[in-house]
Amino acid sequence: MKCFLIILCSFASMQLFSQNKKDSTEIMQLLKADYKTMVTSDIKTHRANCTDDYLLIEDGEIWNMEKEAAYYKQNEKRVIEREDHFDLHYMKISGNNAYIVYNLKSDIRENGKLTQKNWNESVVFRKETDKWKIALIHSTKITAQTTQLNGSWKPIKLEIDGTALPPESFENRN
Repeated sequence: MKCFLIILCSFASMQLFSQNKKDSTEIMQLLKADYKTMVTSDIKTHRANCTDDYLLIEDGEIWNMEKEAAYYKQNEKRVIEREDHFDLHYMKISGNNAYIVYNLKSDIRENGKLTQKNWNESVVFRKETDKWKIALIHSTKITAQTTQLNGSWKPIKLEIDGTALPPESFENRN
């Protein structure tokens, strides 16, 4: 009987870990795919990636989806190449809610000119009908006057329903 319980508990924890790993992967894939909608001005896909009550906080300014859609429309004729590099610092998944904290460095090329930008960002995700969606993005641009948290802050922590997982358990951070 003890052996059966041990096997049952092991199987249950493996299933939970497998689901959590799936969720963390889906969250990062969603984030990266959504950032690509800025380059293609694909507001339809961006709306589908976000909750109905989505908000963006960009350098202290609060945007709803309508304001962001106007931005997409205003910039749809621009020809931009953009490469984003996500440096994940923290991820927490708790039931149907999750949030991540990361640094984003972007190489943006327009008309042959390369611009490099850097932000610290946090994103809140909510699972709706078995699909992760973006509920909130908070973005702070890093400038020469801005210092990153503790200079080179690197702790990576993945926490799922109150249980911390070791950094090596989260694959493919970038």
